[in-house]
Amino acid sequence: MDKKVKDLTVYNNRFAEDPASFNDYQAADYVRELKNQGKEDEAIDVGRTFLEVAPHLKGYINYYGYALYNRYINIPEEKINEKEHIFYEILDEIAKVCKQERYSPLEAAVNKAIKHVTKQTPVDYQKMSDLLDYLDAPTLEETPFVNKDGKEFESKKEKWYRMKIRALYEIGDYKECLEKANEALALPLTWHYFNLNWVKYYRGSALVALGQYQEGENEFLALKDNFRAVDFTQVMYKLYKNTDRVSEANIYVLYEFFLSGCNYRSMNLYKLVLDIVTEKEQANAIKLGKVFIAKMEAEQGNTVETDVDMTEYEAYSADQMFDKFYREVMNNLNVYVDREEGRVVYYNEDKQYGSIANSNSDDRDRRNNVFFRQADFIDDEKVERRDYVEYSTVKTYDRRRQQPSTKAVLLRTIDHDDFYFGY
Repeated sequence: MDKKVKDLTVYNNRFAEDPASFNDYQAADYVRELKNQGKEDEAIDVGRTFLEVAPHLKGYINYYGYALYNRYINIPEEKINEKEHIFYEILDEIAKVCKQERYSPLEAAVNKAIKHVTKQTPVDYQKMSDLLDYLDAPTLEETPFVNKDGKEFESKKEKWYRMKIRALYEIGDYKECLEKANEALALPLTWHYFNLNWVKYYRGSALVALGQYQEGENEFLALKDNFRAVDFTQVMYKLYKNTDRVSEANIYVLYEFFLSGCNYRSMNLYKLVLDIVTEKEQANAIKLGKVFIAKMEAEQGNTVETDVDMTEYEAYSADQMFDKFYREVMNNLNVYVDREEGRVVYYNEDKQYGSIANSNSDDRDRRNNVFFRQADFIDDEKVERRDYVEYSTVKTYDRRRQQPSTKAVLLRTIDHDDFYFGY
């Protein structure tokens, strides 16, 4: 049985005669019924009139706001694009009259606008930041949303901070981005894994942009092994290069190159290695790198122009060219990175890790020893205590101690008859 539609004749006549004569209940009932009967335009006209002639009335406000929302905000994307200026004007009108409270259309209207912005290419992050400012973050719901299937999603507050921090970074407001990130991380929120890591990533990026390189580097080091959504090889390389730490930048990339193997997904890494050998003007490595990249692209069905003669390597596969390129780089590490020498003073054969005392050590102070893993030897060498080795150091993160650390990588055993440690 259809619900009986309320007759609004009395309200209509009274409104025509004297809209200021309505009390709070009557005004709310009138606007609500107009909205519920699908007469949004009339509900909007009535609501705007009440705002002007009866500013003391409050009960109808959210019904009026929802009439605006239904008529101008909650509409198909193509209609928003047709009259975008009206869409934002109405959003501003809703924000001015409706509070952020239960039964208010404000949050729904802002969310609709944010969805509209994120569908644009490129995303207007300044607009996104402005839209988020319509909401009061501290009073947003902080309990995660759980759907009918029991799947948990981010809370409204978590979502606000995630989006605001990203927007602030993208528009270059690094100081406020850092402040919001610190504020977010201090909140007792039930953070979801990716959201938390994105907040930490943009915090680190803001720190670097503000010249606080050490703290930014530490943030990245803590993230890099557990957050695959960001290519930290690129991030760390740029950080070290931009702070004139060329050897550290190269070590980071070449260690990743050592770990990567031949895989098309690592193409950006291979291009960084090619940049490194090109900067050092290593002609043979440059040639091998360009041929390898061209071969790999060709095997993916892509065409790449190269300025080297491919004839000599016509019969080689991408895998074979990778081996040649890799070996050429690894055999000349001293050209690209700082190398140190030391002696293995501890080695656990079962766990295949140990420590090295470097050539500058003059005592048995273990605090100066450098950690290494057998897996980080360039060649498949048997490691024993008292072996002499050469290596480079790369910064890493000690999760047990929750602090930055270093380890020896790209190791090789060497002959060193006159090596002296002071004992």
